[in-house]
Amino acid sequence: MIVMTTNIIDLKTINDLLKSRYAFYIPSYQRGYRWNRQQVTDLLSDIWDFKPKDDEFYCLQPIVVKPILVDNQEKWEVIDGQQRLTTIFIILSYIKLNLLPKVELSFSLEYETRPDSKNFLQSVDLSLKDSNIDYFHIYSAFNVVKEWFELREDETTAGIGIYDKLRNQTKIIWYQINDQADPIEIFTRINLGKIPLTNAELIKALFLKKDNFGDSEQVEKIRLKQLEIASEWDRMEYSLQNDDLWLFLNNGDKKYETRIEFIFDMMSEQINNSWTSDKKIEKSNNEYFSFLVFNQLFNDEKKNNHFSISPIDSLWLSIKKFYMTFEEWYSDREFYHLVGYIVSSGTAIETIKADTEKMTKKEMKQFLKAKIRNSFHRDLQIEDLNCESNSNKAVIRNLLLLFNIISIQSNSKSNFRFPFSSYKFEDWDIEHIHAVHSEMPNDRKHRIDWLKAVEGEVNDPVLQARIKDSLENETFTDHTVFETIYMDVLKQHGEGEDINDISNLTLLDSSTNRSYKNAIFPIKRKTILAKDKTGTFIPLCTKNVFLKYYSSDISQMTFWGKDDRKCYVDAIIETLGDFIP
Repeated sequence: MIVMTTNIIDLKTINDLLKSRYAFYIPSYQRGYRWNRQQVTDLLSDIWDFKPKDDEFYCLQPIVVKPILVDNQEKWEVIDGQQRLTTIFIILSYIKLNLLPKVELSFSLEYETRPDSKNFLQSVDLSLKDSNIDYFHIYSAFNVVKEWFELREDETTAGIGIYDKLRNQTKIIWYQINDQADPIEIFTRINLGKIPLTNAELIKALFLKKDNFGDSEQVEKIRLKQLEIASEWDRMEYSLQNDDLWLFLNNGDKKYETRIEFIFDMMSEQINNSWTSDKKIEKSNNEYFSFLVFNQLFNDEKKNNHFSISPIDSLWLSIKKFYMTFEEWYSDREFYHLVGYIVSSGTAIETIKADTEKMTKKEMKQFLKAKIRNSFHRDLQIEDLNCESNSNKAVIRNLLLLFNIISIQSNSKSNFRFPFSSYKFEDWDIEHIHAVHSEMPNDRKHRIDWLKAVEGEVNDPVLQARIKDSLENETFTDHTVFETIYMDVLKQHGEGEDINDISNLTLLDSSTNRSYKNAIFPIKRKTILAKDKTGTFIPLCTKNVFLKYYSSDISQMTFWGKDDRKCYVDAIIETLGDFIP
């Protein structure tokens, strides 16, 4: 009986399974075989189309197994991956039965709920196909394989090609459970998505695998090192669960079950790019690319150093250093704001790291400021920017974001930091300060809400009476009547013209924006102040706009006029003087 105390992670070719004469056992808690025509065809075509270079191989998803005794025979209980494993067996079975009789199909597979399934899989007897639902699906898959080969110009040549690629150039990620955990519980957790075999989990298994520590006599030293790595791993993962750190490092575009995998993705890309072409691992559509890179690293260390504890230390230290660089940037207030802005405006954190790898702190800060400066066109005229084109909108959004960040950063006596997590979670975007014609509400409910909101803000008795009459008699349903009232209200609280340039734009989160998108200035102001009073974060410069901190004359707080707009643009230009060419 195979006796182990720790879980094992490995890459095995199909040939390894054949040579070892493995006996696989599909337990009753799993559903039967259910792969459809498309899935079987896709697998065959992927393997057939795979054109390996040098040591490249086609990688299948993980097979999770556990050694067991069944009727006093050693077998491998398949906890996850039985559909892929069964399909591979069906393909090999077809090749042996119909194309290459001398092929030795030396591993076996059986379903606990189907006592004769081992024999049926080896013979695929037509007379038995309707005896149960599993046999029906197995036979159907067998026919799909048959049809696929019959479409080839030369079936035998295709059989030799597929057989060779399966045996020697197709690998599975072998995840062997050796602890006392209940396999049913493991199966349930995997299929509920609670412990998916992510790159991070597979890489963790590499670092904690006892065999990778070399001399088995150093048992206590190995155990302590495993505990140290596990503890530091947990600390990094816990830190990355902090959304303030996480959304400083990236824009939240990709979801991770374990966020430390983000670090491995960056490292593996960098490592793979440094390798010669004969060693590189193909990344395209390879879900387990990061694991394969780290597995190659471990294999290299085994060959070159026979794996003492020191190579493990070296590899683990490189991971810690990679992570700690980001932690250091996060802790430094100036780095935090400069790097955070560059990431938020579209540059990947790994690019920044690669570009600044050998710089001193002083050199890096100069580089980051220059990078921000160079991101804006050298002929940029801030006062002329308007939101009438998508390209301009992107520039304005970045300018207003930078305006907020530098306004906060400039106060050296404050510890306040721009909340990149809120900026990304709450979907902040540019919005008009003073409402414009294009934002006029067009449906019944929003027109009623708008009229009720502005009724108390209108000082002109005649206009107030028109609003009241429109609500009582529902004349607002007439587009022309409502449009006239809408424009007259805007004229009273502004200058009656559509202002789409940066002087009338600020950053707003999506929920606040929805709540007052087409409201007049005093209503927007009340909304902003009410939200700020209850603790909702409002961008500093947005709050300053509605408190008129940029305005030279604050005697009139009910509209956003020409002088207010000029003072606002002047403040933007002055604040961003070091960053605008």
